[in-house]
Amino acid sequence: MRDLKMKSLRSQSRFLRPLVLAVLALTAGSALAQPQTGASAPAIGGGSPGEERLRQELRALMLDLAASGALARTGDVALEIDEPARRVNDLGLLVDSSSADRARDGLRVLAVTPGGTAERLGVRGGDLLVSVNAQSLASLGADASGQAQAARVLRDNVSAVPDGDALKLGVRRNDRTFAVSGPVASVHVPAVRLTVGAAANAGGGTSSACGRISVFGDAPRSQDLHAAKLITVDGRLPGPTDAAAFRLDPGEHTLTVSEGIESRYLSFNERLRNAQSNRYKTLTVRVEPGTTYFLAARLNKDKVSEWKDGAYWDPVIWKEVAESCR
Repeated sequence: MRDLKMKSLRSQSRFLRPLVLAVLALTAGSALAQPQTGASAPAIGGGSPGEERLRQELRALMLDLAASGALARTGDVALEIDEPARRVNDLGLLVDSSSADRARDGLRVLAVTPGGTAERLGVRGGDLLVSVNAQSLASLGADASGQAQAARVLRDNVSAVPDGDALKLGVRRNDRTFAVSGPVASVHVPAVRLTVGAAANAGGGTSSACGRISVFGDAPRSQDLHAAKLITVDGRLPGPTDAAAFRLDPGEHTLTVSEGIESRYLSFNERLRNAQSNRYKTLTVRVEPGTTYFLAARLNKDKVSEWKDGAYWDPVIWKEVAESCR
């Protein structure tokens, strides 16, 4: 029986990746998706080969899951996946983040993706990353899971780079330390909606009976906009701490927000930043159905030194996009 389950899991993973990719392509058309230039794969939709492949992969996946017992009887399944569009930055490297001790002097590069951002910047396997955007990666300790905290700092900085902006890395190779910089490759992932089982049988099409708050870090630095973190909504936790979008009922809501402005944009150090009497600010938003509101921290350049009362920033909604919401 164990062998059968293992075979089923392997089979599921074989079909899952192409299915997800196909679903993403099928649901393109959101505000964050950008037109592609040059050669590309056949479009999905309108009876294209891509659409037929999606149908075949979906049938195969559902059959495999049903045969393995992973799904209950059809009438008992009511699965809905509804994800907003997002942008993903890809540095294209693998680092050793297994422990704080191994990252005491920085993050060791284990491998780089051929043709990826890191390789284009000149980073090689074996290099030591000592800083990102002028922020040190050395001696940052471990996170709650025991992994090197430096890896999270690197990941957060990469994720926060807007389209067209450069990422700066400090690299140590042998006995030489140098800096490399350049734009980070971005992938615009379109919105995804997938309905399985009883929910699909219910019909009724899409619903816009809710709205979303999004904290995706693509706010343009040219407008002095930076990443923000949603702490609470109406005094309650909004959802998973690593989520990038939060679904809300229509109506007025009070958001508690913290800023994620990169230290290179500030005129004071982290110690003073952490010494603020109140690091959180509130923002009242009226949520309309079928609308996604993009949250950011606006840097007030005329008050960039006023750290004590947090006058250097304000939470703002910088963009609204019409997107169906369940």
